[in-house]
Formats: sequence, structure tokens, C-alpha cells
Amino acid sequence: MADNTASLTVVVRNKDKILYSGQAYAVSGVNDRGIFDILPQHESFISLIKDKVTVRKNTREKQEIQIENGILRNYKDKVYIYVNFKS
Repeated sequence: MADNTASLTVVVRNKDKILYSGQAYAVSGVNDRGIFDILPQHESFISLIKDKVTVRKNTREKQEIQIENGILRNYKDKVYIYVNFKS
């Protein structure tokens, strides 16, 4: 049975504003190697990202943000994502 406990702290922002700030169950992104997921207790990780970011608030609810590119950093269950929008 899936755990609905949100245990990542996630901030998605661009240069003007915060697009998402809160707890999440998982974060998915796309880099040059393909789609990847960050779950609680993931190793420290940094990556350039493209296309979209998906914040899974729990196992049933998600928020998808279309982007042009950005950078994602995960450290100790805190995920910071800085993005540019698609034009």
C-alpha cells in the first residue's frame, strides 16, 4: 500500500515569483538522460532540467509545470528548482 505521507520540502521558482512551495511525496523531472524521480531519502543530486517538472503532492494529486529549462538541487529532502518558462 502506498504511503501518502509528504516528506520532501519543495520550492519551484523563476526569477519573478514562487510557483510552488510546500510538502511533496515525490518530484519528477526530465534531463538529457530522460525522466527521473526524487523520493524521500534520495542521495544529494543536482541536474539541469528541461520540458517539465511534476510535483506529486501525494500519491493521487500532482502539479505539472511546463518549463523551457532550469536547475534542480536536492539535499537532505529539500528540493529547490529554478526554472525558465517556455515561450
